[in-house]
Amino acid sequence: MGDLISFESRRVGKIEVTEAEVVTFEPLPGFPGLSRFVIMEHAEGGEMAWLVSIEDPDLAFVVATPWSFFPNYDPPVQREHVAALGIEKSEEVEILSIVTLSGKSIFLNLAAPLVINVTTRRGIQVVGEDPRYSTRMAIPPLEPAATARSAATAATATPAP
Repeated sequence: MGDLISFESRRVGKIEVTEAEVVTFEPLPGFPGLSRFVIMEHAEGGEMAWLVSIEDPDLAFVVATPWSFFPNYDPPVQREHVAALGIEKSEEVEILSIVTLSGKSIFLNLAAPLVINVTTRRGIQVVGEDPRYSTRMAIPPLEPAATARSAATAATATPAP
């Protein structure tokens, strides 16, 4: 099972994970000396999660799978990034984007995704230069689609006069 790591984060609360659940990053830009993180579910079945530093438990990022919000996202991951992480199969890679909030707006950092080898639990943050993506890509509004879906369901459920 591995050694149990137990710590507390102001944002997430008490955390208990095994050493096998730890993701080791090359230090993330702006956070030298912090390389060991865990990914914690934000809400059951939710689209977002927490990336919590073991070395500084009060440092926690909200992260999300970018394709949940941007289905056509083409991450700036190159062969050398994949090779550096020892990724050999597509099933071994997980890509996450850091989420930021500003007022009622939610943004994803699509310019610099986190790339993780889920087998070795090693990761890097890839900083891309693709002009299509920025560090603050606003998540498209979800309510209109949900409203349209509800209206369509109501229209098909209502018998014609």
